[in-house]
Amino acid sequence: MSITDPDARLLEREELEKRRTPHFAIVGVGQGVNENFSDAPMPGVGPSILLRPLSACRFHMHDVLEVPAVELVRLVVGEGAAERLSTARGYLHDTPETRALEQQARKGPEDFGVPGWIVLGADALVPARSEGFTDRVWIHGVELIDGNQRLRTLALVLDELGPEHLERTLLKVEVHCGAGRERARRMYGRADRHQNVRDAQDRLLLCPHVRRLEAADWERWTFRVRRGVTGGPNGRTYLMPEVTRALACLSGPGPELAHRTASPEGMLSLWGDTDSLAYSSLFHSRMTPLGVMRAVECYRAAQAALERMPSGRREGHGRLMRYAPELIHWASCRFLPWERLHENSGDFDWDGELRHSMGDHTEAAFTELVRRYEQRVPFVRGQGTYSRTAGELWLWRDLARGL
Repeated sequence: MSITDPDARLLEREELEKRRTPHFAIVGVGQGVNENFSDAPMPGVGPSILLRPLSACRFHMHDVLEVPAVELVRLVVGEGAAERLSTARGYLHDTPETRALEQQARKGPEDFGVPGWIVLGADALVPARSEGFTDRVWIHGVELIDGNQRLRTLALVLDELGPEHLERTLLKVEVHCGAGRERARRMYGRADRHQNVRDAQDRLLLCPHVRRLEAADWERWTFRVRRGVTGGPNGRTYLMPEVTRALACLSGPGPELAHRTASPEGMLSLWGDTDSLAYSSLFHSRMTPLGVMRAVECYRAAQAALERMPSGRREGHGRLMRYAPELIHWASCRFLPWERLHENSGDFDWDGELRHSMGDHTEAAFTELVRRYEQRVPFVRGQGTYSRTAGELWLWRDLARGL
């Protein structure tokens, strides 16, 4: 039994009034109900729901329940549920956040309720007659203050995969009655103003290879996901975007990772896709502080060599330098043994090669890329030839073939 019709609610309320000392064994809630809602109001505009919480706790102004999702999700089933529950918004089915919720509910329903809360306003929360060893609670006049997207997502997955799929999904529920109801409605309505939402860079800490890198011995340096690599004799800083682009510059065999990390959007998508092959090509179990520092020094050396190019070479198809510098950096580093970036061996003089050879290799790479660019993409006046084509991945692959 879950959401009832008015006659059933009235019968249940009359039964509750006959029992002045309810049998309610869940710690804290029974006492809270008796103290605050012994004369609970009759159900109001919102629906009523009967729940069997696995645990509960009474706080000063509200109750907290742990509830099986298959019970609570019935609140949002049926036409007009949003109006009955006075939700702020309907189901936002096409947002990235909702799609991520749906994916979590399908692939890992047991973890769905770990983050986040379902927040209800109510006219009254009262214990119901127990059946055997199971304690139940009525919530009358329900208003769904926060959590509609989560419940609607679960309702969708419940309809697709059946109740067995959600049998291990538990939800944390706050219930606010009396004066606390309006306060909860007001504060949850503004909660987004106070949240510093985690982004893909923060979630890098979920990667065990990144955590291991943070804990590694960096000698006079330190590494943190938000601050990047800091320290050294001159107090230099290499921020995480630069570290990532440097690792991509020393990747292969093609320029795909250099292309992806060239834009902020591509960088964030890579950081946020820690299960992908592209991500594991840069952040893996073999990476070392030495390899990271090598990558950054190589990347900066290629940048410096490219910046020293005469300004006259930046015209015509030389505008590749403006629109696709990461491709030139990547091509300039092909002479380095990038497959052994993280190895601590002395058979290659990384520092010496950067000092004495990077300029020549950058010059040769730039000259060859521009020559190929001229052959592949003829200039057409008035059509934005360079800005339109230089950043395209298909062109990078074409120009980089065989380098």
